[in-house]
Amino acid sequence: MFDRGWYLHHYPDARALCVDAPEAAALDYYLQVGARLGHSPSPLFDEAYYLASNPDVAALVRSGQYASGFDHYCQHGWRGVSPHWLFDDALYAELYDDMSLENLELHGCFGRYDHYLRSGQSEARVGHYLFDAPYYRDQALAASCSAEEIDGPGPYVHFLACLGSGRDELAPSIYFDPAWYVEQHPVAKQAILRGDYLAALHHYLTNDTPELFDPVPQFSERFYRQRYPDIDAAIAAGLYRNAYQQFVQHGCFELRQPSAEIDLAYYRDMHRSVRDALNAGLFRDAFAHFRRAGLTEGLAYSPPVKRSGLEEYPAREGFIRKARADLALFARQGLDFSFAGTPDVAVIMVAYGRFELTMRSLASLRQNFGGKIQLILVDNASEDDTRRIEHYVRGMALLRNPQNVGFLKACNQALAHVAAPCLLYLNNDVALGFGAVASAMARLSAAADIGAVCGKIVRTHGCLQEAGSIIWDDGTTSGYLRGESPLAPGANFVRDVDYGSAVFLLCRTALVKALAGFDEAFVPAYYEDADLCVRMLQAGYRIVYDPAVSVEHLEFGSAVTPEASMALMRRGRRIFRERHKAFLQAQPSPGRQTPTRVRERSGRPKLLFIEDTVPLRRLGSGFVRSNDIVHAIDRAGYDVHVLPMNGAPYDVMSLLGDMPARAEVLYDRAFGDIKAFLSERREDYQRIWVARTHNLRRLRTLLIESGNEVPVILDTEALASCRAATKAAMMRTGFDLDTALQAEFADLPDLARIIAVNQAEAQLLQRVRGQTVEILGTYREATPTKPGFAARSGLLFIGAVHEADAPNADSLNYYTQEIFPVLAQASVSAPLLTVAGYCAPGIELAGLKMSEGVRALGEVAQTRPLYEAARIFVAPTRFAAGTPYKIYEAAAHGVPCIVTTLLAEQLGWRDGEEVLAVPTLDAEAFARAILRLDSDEALWTRLRANALKRLRRENGIAAFQARVQQILTP
Repeated sequence: MFDRGWYLHHYPDARALCVDAPEAAALDYYLQVGARLGHSPSPLFDEAYYLASNPDVAALVRSGQYASGFDHYCQHGWRGVSPHWLFDDALYAELYDDMSLENLELHGCFGRYDHYLRSGQSEARVGHYLFDAPYYRDQALAASCSAEEIDGPGPYVHFLACLGSGRDELAPSIYFDPAWYVEQHPVAKQAILRGDYLAALHHYLTNDTPELFDPVPQFSERFYRQRYPDIDAAIAAGLYRNAYQQFVQHGCFELRQPSAEIDLAYYRDMHRSVRDALNAGLFRDAFAHFRRAGLTEGLAYSPPVKRSGLEEYPAREGFIRKARADLALFARQGLDFSFAGTPDVAVIMVAYGRFELTMRSLASLRQNFGGKIQLILVDNASEDDTRRIEHYVRGMALLRNPQNVGFLKACNQALAHVAAPCLLYLNNDVALGFGAVASAMARLSAAADIGAVCGKIVRTHGCLQEAGSIIWDDGTTSGYLRGESPLAPGANFVRDVDYGSAVFLLCRTALVKALAGFDEAFVPAYYEDADLCVRMLQAGYRIVYDPAVSVEHLEFGSAVTPEASMALMRRGRRIFRERHKAFLQAQPSPGRQTPTRVRERSGRPKLLFIEDTVPLRRLGSGFVRSNDIVHAIDRAGYDVHVLPMNGAPYDVMSLLGDMPARAEVLYDRAFGDIKAFLSERREDYQRIWVARTHNLRRLRTLLIESGNEVPVILDTEALASCRAATKAAMMRTGFDLDTALQAEFADLPDLARIIAVNQAEAQLLQRVRGQTVEILGTYREATPTKPGFAARSGLLFIGAVHEADAPNADSLNYYTQEIFPVLAQASVSAPLLTVAGYCAPGIELAGLKMSEGVRALGEVAQTRPLYEAARIFVAPTRFAAGTPYKIYEAAAHGVPCIVTTLLAEQLGWRDGEEVLAVPTLDAEAFARAILRLDSDEALWTRLRANALKRLRRENGIAAFQARVQQILTP
């Protein structure tokens, strides 16, 4: 326990006296002088820590009963007192049953620390929650330390010996980042530089204010204590030094949140690779996986709507300061709204002071829409630089009032000048989101009965002001989802609403003029927009909310005070109730119905569509067909709400861009939320459409418990039993298909409809279920690529891989291991196979990337160039069920296909006519078919033409839409 070299390096006074003296001199100095000075004898014992942690021992040392803390430890402390800040004696005893003192004495060990130093560290036992011997050993090896240098003393001893030696401090475990720590905490860095602490970890574990220092960027001490109030009591009771200790030892297993941004339960549940790694024992917990693998792989770790937000006051101040800063821009480059001919849109804006806000709003408008804007600005007797605004803004109609007549009268004053077919009421305290004006105009022109379009109004701190608004029967109004994230699913689908505020309200000019604009009973402002929308509704028009219209709004920015605005709102409500008594009688009551139930006025029936995940087209594997079904249901007149059973860990742009505009994509939900969701919305839906039989099996009990009486439609997509049967045939093992089918469809609830994807599977279902089975195939319009036979070369395979043993993964292995070797032997210039498609996180196709004759691209944004270049599409599928969309896709692009007889039978396509079909397990025949088609232009041309012809005849959108409509009809 005495290390001469270490001791002399760390204590200059001892070094000066003993460096040239005999070896024993250093130990003598320590025993006679150093111990009394508080020196530590080696890196394995920390005198200062020992005395600070044990005040009673310190008192005994001061009284002279012990020469030092080390003296006490050697005589008594080894039986249970921690000798170092990086070894927890109590934890070691708790973790390992064989660490009783009696057992240790039988094996010649003087306490647990002696055991850990002798063998525990090399056995990967845990002596402290922040030291992981195998992890550190890997770090040290990567830092060019030799195995002998580490393993000789052991990883723990090596780590301690390196602290303060001048070497870079390495991470002792995945739970601590020393480099980040010293840069994040300048106070700690300065203390280490002064020599008060040996290193970052030493500072973290021994400083007097542990609550002030976070150990890694993904953990917040402050957040964790606030989020979990029980932590402070546990710390006060002495159970933990800080919140992070509790988290690493217990909280991470409970999936507690380490910071506001990270949801470990979501992280684990959304990623199969995480669950598999944890189940296999490859990682201790989800947080360790996230730090070591998830960050590198870019795995989603929090639902999009659960990001932390800003405080509103500083955000408001930031908005105003930005507007003021932008004034310097307009001094040298003004805004120009000049136009010739008929304007596309008229914009009415009212200003009363706040020149900087008005200029920023106008700049945002000009930048947002490049078309002809008839800008009508009404200045209500401003006393600031608004009086000179014409010097900076050209091409506008400027109306000046000698006094402040209020927002409402000013708007009506401007209405008389409007010459455009649509007019936009726009506040002067906004910043428009990308494409807001064009999107609103497109929505307004989409149907003749749309009277006005409103948008997503976002306050300056990033939370919603409204996503459409609700009028209650008492005349009060609610901005739907106020205070929630703009990314919330409910804020991101098109729907009819009661009204939208005049912060941004695009209207038909003729309709507004016919209604004589705003009702001047509401002068000076507030409730005039709700009143106008109600009058539009009574005239037979709709008010449509479109989330593509996004507006940042400085709420109450144009008011003298928020209190003044609230007073005007109360007055407006009284007038509104008097004006619209009959309308309000039909409105919902606040408190009796949830905003979700009354957020839209649409009379369209609602359908809940349940899938494994949100069916993005890029995911392949049946999700393309599900995507087409969702669009068909939308076209059939239903409002579709898409609920993913296993969550949707994909980017928001894909999730929203791939679905119909009117579909609510519930990407923040997963299986754990479904019971509550079904109970909450049990009266909302007229149909429930469940994709894939295994999902209905999981839902069966929940549907019963939630009191669901809605007709359920099951789309089997593909029969798992059929897939298992074809796989058994491939493996040449026995399989009882009838028994498997009975098990697959046993105990399912009564179904309004059951759907198969092809005739063969429909017949099997009919036999098992004893009810009529609908057939809904695949829709794919023909969009052939132009290049001919001579302009193309090579093979192509495009398909998704969601599991390591999925049919597509097996197809690629089959090709590389059995087909390509035959192909290469038969031809000196075997065609190159290009492989592309989505691959689920955690699925490795390393063998494919290393295979000769294969070019693996992974997921690509645009596949059409691949189809334009390829001569042949190959699908060597040995087991599958349903129908292969990839063949429809390839044929639609005009690329002839070579398939197995299994796929040809699923398609119902003929060998030599629409495809070349090869016996499913005959690799040599598949290779010969490739060489044949690659050299026969006439055959290639015939297959291409016939496949396109059959696709147009059987897989067009009209037939697909008609089938969906028929299935939905009661």
